[in-house]
Amino acid sequence: MSNRRTLMAAAAIVLAAVAGIGVYMYASNADERAADNAGFVQALVATADIAKGTTGSEALQAGLVKSERVAKSSLPPSIVTDQNVLLERVAASRIDAKQFITEQTFKDASDGAGSIFSEAIATEKLVAVTVNVDAERGVANQIAPGDHVDLATTIEDASGNPITGYLLRNVKVLAVGGSTVLQQNAATGGAAGAPLEVSGLLTFEVSPEDALRVIQANSGGSGLYLVLLPPQPSSAETTAASAK
Repeated sequence: MSNRRTLMAAAAIVLAAVAGIGVYMYASNADERAADNAGFVQALVATADIAKGTTGSEALQAGLVKSERVAKSSLPPSIVTDQNVLLERVAASRIDAKQFITEQTFKDASDGAGSIFSEAIATEKLVAVTVNVDAERGVANQIAPGDHVDLATTIEDASGNPITGYLLRNVKVLAVGGSTVLQQNAATGGAAGAPLEVSGLLTFEVSPEDALRVIQANSGGSGLYLVLLPPQPSSAETTAASAK
């Protein structure tokens, strides 16, 4: 009888130990699950390219935006997590597939989406200014969006003698006629040798101070003369060359 009691007591001890281990393992796994979940959040992500001016409602109805579970560490500032926020907004610029939706990518519809020219300007410190030059002064009207040019003009010195010199060097051509680099690439798929829009109406990307210089020079008697520069090296080519 005593042996039976001893066996029962031993069995109870074993069961208690097993139960304790089970509780400990469950609690440990729960802590790990909580820690794992704490590192992720739901955020809105573009499922495909979204064109500038697309309304939030259109993007949601077309399935162009969806909520995904992403790591907190990868989130940019001002991330949008609530789809309802987009209903009264429009895409401020082109949004690429897999890009996070932030307060900056969609803005209030009452503010408007802005023009394609403003979207093409590289930074907030630059502006766009337009001049009209004939074929003789504009490299036979063969300048394309994305080209770089030197701007030359003729002024009179103190003695009244004409002096020709460069007003600005290495200026980016933002647009030709109504076509920017973005529009040209969209129309041609980035194909080389694509037909150009032939126009003497050129828009340059310059600083606000240089914009005044361009306006003043173009308003003078001699106007502006453009000198086309060779293709600019890409950032990758520049980096590779500097590494040699």
